[in-house]
Order: sequence, then C-alpha cells, then structure tokens
Amino acid sequence: MNKKFALPAFCFVLILGTTLFSLNLDHTPAAAAFGGKTLILYDAASGIIPPSGTMNFADFPPGAAPPKFENRATLLDTTATGNNTYAGWVSTGTTIPGFPILDRTAGFQVNFIVQVESESHANKNRAGLSVIILSDDAKGIELAFWENEIHAQNDDATGGLFKHGEATTFTTTIGLINYQVSIINDTYTLTANSVVILKGPIRDYSNFSGFPDPYETPNFLFLGDDTTSAQASMRLAYVSVTGTESTIPPDSSSNSPTPSVRITPGSSPTPMMKDFESCSSIYHRP
Repeated sequence: MNKKFALPAFCFVLILGTTLFSLNLDHTPAAAAFGGKTLILYDAASGIIPPSGTMNFADFPPGAAPPKFENRATLLDTTATGNNTYAGWVSTGTTIPGFPILDRTAGFQVNFIVQVESESHANKNRAGLSVIILSDDAKGIELAFWENEIHAQNDDATGGLFKHGEATTFTTTIGLINYQVSIINDTYTLTANSVVILKGPIRDYSNFSGFPDPYETPNFLFLGDDTTSAQASMRLAYVSVTGTESTIPPDSSSNSPTPSVRITPGSSPTPMMKDFESCSSIYHRP
C-alpha cells in the first residue's frame, strides 16, 4: 500500500475539564445545514490550545511540533524539522463524550476555521495539512490543503487509494478562513466563508491495510499533518461537528469536572469560547 501509519510509543491521559468561553470573531461558522446536535471541539476564545478532552493531540517524534497559542489562534508548525515531523488532532465517537453520530443519511457537517501560513510537499498526492472526516459507517472524505489548492484524496474506486482527486484552486494563506464540510448520502460539499468551492463523492478508504488503521473508525475526525512527504505551518481557531445525536452522553452522575464542550440541539454552530485513557496515534503516510 502507498499509505503507512506509525504508532508513537506513548499514551495520552485524556482529562475532562476547563471552562466554556464566549467569542466574538470576525469569522462566524456558517449555519448548520442539518438538525441534531452541535459539539464545539475547540474555540480560540479560550486563550488556550485545543484541550485533550475534546481534541487529542500527538506529534512524532514526540515533542517535535508542540502547538502553541498566539495571536488569537493555535499555531501548529511541522516545518521546523522538515518533512519527517507529523502531528495533529483526533476526535472520535468512542473517546469524546457527546460526540455526535455522523449519519450520512441524516446528513452531518464539520466546521473549522484555519489558515495555512505556509505549506510544501515533495509528492503531488500529499499535503502539509489534511482533514479526515469519516461517518458512522467509516466512509467519508480526506481533504488535502496546499497554499493554492485544496483537493480530495481518492480511493480505489475513484483513481487509486490516496491519489490526488478532484481539486479547486484556492488561496488558503490569506487569513483565517471558515471552512465547512457537509456530507449527505454519498456526496460531500466544501465551503469556504459560505461559498461552495469543492464537491464530490465520498470515499471508502477501508482497503488500506495496516496498523493503526483509522479508515475503519466510525465517527472520526483528524486535522493536521499526517505525512512525511509534506510540511505546513497552520493557525487553528475553531472546530465543531454537527450530527444526529451523541454517541457517548456526558455522565451527569460523575464527580468529574464538566467537559469543555457544548451540545446544542438543533442549533447552528456558533463560536464560543476523557477520564479516558488512550494510546493515541498519528496517522502518517510517506
């Protein structure tokens, strides 16, 4: 296979905690296209990097690309050590309390506000910033972000597994941009600041064989650099998911602190500002 993954030899203890914050940004996520519940995974109004209770971070080699908060956003930079560093965030329906079911029949969406400050790649099928979104049947889309283009990663049915798919010429470096990926039935749609810029069929990446294999994980989200053939510096300000219902309801009987998430039935994603123990992995391809 042309896509491989590496498992860092360290685990993350995921802790419930921190406080919700309100936010007044110039960039406001577009209105929810579907009913259900919106879970805000990260809001830069908190003044901190994404909390492990909602977005689990890993970098490899460990400590090579630690995120830092500056200028109203979280900066992730994998350019300092060249292409060999990869890093990013993972949220899933099995680890994040309140994570919605991403049902393609009902429709769901992911909102994220991000800026690609710089990006370079040694392989036309790779990118320094990738976003992977998989539904409850583990089908979905992986999008690759260059400085001047966004393209889909193909599957075996659409041109070859993890090959360069449909693309749009788009400048990703001009500032924080509000992206929205909506998936309904067999189609995904990508908007940037509420304008549709890319559309196509969802993919089935399950033919990948390796360990770990995120492409068979239902209700899955990854955002970051998952390749040693590219690198990027990016700023992240907001992430939310809207689906049909929570896969793991928050435990109201627990004495643990309230998680730093908000579930809003039937609402538009509006920016505002586990005890789980998990061995996290970065999803890496050469």
